[in-house]
Amino acid sequence: MRIDDLGWFLDLVETENMADTAAATGLSQSSLSRRLAGLEAEVGTDLFDRRGRTLVLNHRGEILAAAARRTRGIWREGVEKVRRAVDPERGTVRLAFMHSLGTWMVPDLLRSWRAEHPSVRFELVQGAARGLIERVVEGASDLALVGPEPVEQIHAGQVRWRELAQQGLGLAVQEGHPLAVDATGRPRTSIALAEARDEPFIAMLEGFGTRMILDQLSEDAGFRPILVFESMELTTVAGLVSAGLGVALLPLDDPNLQLPGMQVIPLDTGRRRELGVVWSAHGTPAPPVKAFLDFVVGGVTGGVSAGR
Repeated sequence: MRIDDLGWFLDLVETENMADTAAATGLSQSSLSRRLAGLEAEVGTDLFDRRGRTLVLNHRGEILAAAARRTRGIWREGVEKVRRAVDPERGTVRLAFMHSLGTWMVPDLLRSWRAEHPSVRFELVQGAARGLIERVVEGASDLALVGPEPVEQIHAGQVRWRELAQQGLGLAVQEGHPLAVDATGRPRTSIALAEARDEPFIAMLEGFGTRMILDQLSEDAGFRPILVFESMELTTVAGLVSAGLGVALLPLDDPNLQLPGMQVIPLDTGRRRELGVVWSAHGTPAPPVKAFLDFVVGGVTGGVSAGR
C-alpha cells in the first residue's frame, strides 16, 4: 500500500460503497475498482465481502484498515511537525553556546527574542567551542555562539561566521602576586604573557575557546604553560586564581569574573577574544532559524545575507 492509497481505502471502509467513495475522491468507479483489486492482489486476499452494491469490511480488511489509520495518523503528525519546524513563529531553533556565554549573552538574546516570539522553541546545548562547531558542521545544531573565530572551518567551507562582540584579554593573578606590580612597586597596567612562563596556570579544558587562545598566545611567546588544573567553567578558573592556586588567561571586563582577591592585568598584545555566531555553510536555514539568526546579527551587519 502506498501513502496515496490510504485516502480512498479508508473512505471506502467508511462508506462501504464504490459510488460514494468515487464521488468523494474524484476517482471513477472503474479506477477505484481496479485499485481495490490491485490492493487485494498485493495482500493476497479479499478485504471486503460483496453484498450487492455494498462492500462489508471483513476481518482481514479490519487488520489492514487499523494499520492504515495508524499510518495516516503518523504521516499527518510528521507533516504537522514539518510545518511547525518551518513556521517562524512556532518552529524550533537548536542553539549551542559556550558555558561562559550562559550568564549574559544567551539569556539576553533569548529574553529579547521571546518577548516578540513566545511560541518559538529552543533546544539548548552547552559545551566547548570546538565541539559546538562540530555540532553545526554535522547538523546536530543550527547555530552556535562561540569564540574565537573558527578560521579553519571557515576556510574549509564548512561554516559561516559573524562576529558579535570582542573582549580584551588579561592575566589573572591573586592580589599581592609579584606579577601584579612593576619594578617600582606600582600596579601593573599591562603585562606580557611570557612573564608568567614559570607560573602554574589554571586553564580551560582543551577545545574551549579561551584555552585555544591561551595555547596560541603561549606558543607565540615561546613557552608551554605549566597546567595545574583544567576546568569547564571560567568562573571556576577565576575562583581558583583568587585562592592562589595559579594564574590564568581571562577576558577583561566580565562582571561574572571579577572576584575579590583577584586582579586581571591587561595583556600587552592586541589579541582579543572574538565572540560570534556560526551556522552551516551548506543549505538554507529553516525560517525560524533564519529569523533568529537575522535578529542575532542584525545589529552588527544588518542580516546574514552580507556575510561570508
